Amino acid sequence: MKSRRHKKSAEIMYKNLNINKKRLFFFLAMSLGYFCGTSQDIHNSQFWLYPINLNPAAAGFFDGNLRFGAYNRTQWRSITPQHYQTVGISADMPLVKRPWKQDIVGFGIAMNYDQTGDSRYATSDGNLMLSYARALNSRSNNFLMGGISVGCVQRSWDYTRLSFDEQYVDGFYDPKSPISETFTGSNIWYFDCGAGLQWFYQPDFLTFYQAGFSIYHLNRPEISMLSDKTVRLNVKFAAHVISSIAIGDKKAIIPAFYMAFQNQHKEILFGATYLHQLPLDARGFLNNLNVGLFYRWNDAIYVCAGMDFRRCRFSVSYDFNVSHLIPASRVRGGVELGVSYVFKKKTYIKRQQTPCAVFD
Repeated sequence: MKSRRHKKSAEIMYKNLNINKKRLFFFLAMSLGYFCGTSQDIHNSQFWLYPINLNPAAAGFFDGNLRFGAYNRTQWRSITPQHYQTVGISADMPLVKRPWKQDIVGFGIAMNYDQTGDSRYATSDGNLMLSYARALNSRSNNFLMGGISVGCVQRSWDYTRLSFDEQYVDGFYDPKSPISETFTGSNIWYFDCGAGLQWFYQPDFLTFYQAGFSIYHLNRPEISMLSDKTVRLNVKFAAHVISSIAIGDKKAIIPAFYMAFQNQHKEILFGATYLHQLPLDARGFLNNLNVGLFYRWNDAIYVCAGMDFRRCRFSVSYDFNVSHLIPASRVRGGVELGVSYVFKKKTYIKRQQTPCAVFD
């Protein structure tokens, strides 16, 4: 009799809660990932579009005086109304650019905001980057760069939006039922720091090679919401390789690879973009169009497309989920939008041209 009452109670609870199967599956999968390990960092599909987020050594290394960037990533709209969203903005510039010494001192700032799940668990961070680049040859087309980043991070959540076991009374959920759980706070702040190295070589206009290695959370900050000092953010190691291979006067294939490891978590992405240059426009700019296909290991296949119009860059990508979440996601993943703009002062002093043009 007792087992029958329990069974009937469970059936009533399920019926009254009207739980959507795909949301239940998603919740269980995401909960397992959360409790099996510590926090993961914010990640992007179009990692090559956000150079100073990719590696602090890239700050200030570009042809221009000031570079702005912004992105927006939205994920899991098909699964939960509290979809995951990440936005970020960045700016960087060369503080010192000395052609006669063939070196550059760069500075950058990046801010990101990420919100996930029903508890609106949010991560906000702001980082400052300082970099130094030095040419390895007399043509100024082969550079080695190093950089550091320092910043502050806030993590917050709203536990009043969550439900607890003791709020289920006789098989029914009562949101007004009191809970005995206690929380020491709803947000934490911590200091963070990282460093990186990057190499860049451009033998001709459409051909370049780039490789970088970076380390984040070197200070292993405390991140517990329950004031547990033993819970610390793990060090993250990341590496990337990007190359452009000319296949004609105005065409190139750009393969890219990225991997990151943080404790037991790992992320591996690889793919390629096809770039097609358009004829010179009325103002003398070489605009281009690009389209690419990439794969995030055990997670998603995604396509991307974009264009460079004068000094603006626009790009969009869409993830098709191919992981074990397919029953919940129905292959739908996330969309990511990115835009950047490079401001460059006009100069009337004609210097010796170099393939990478960072000193023009």
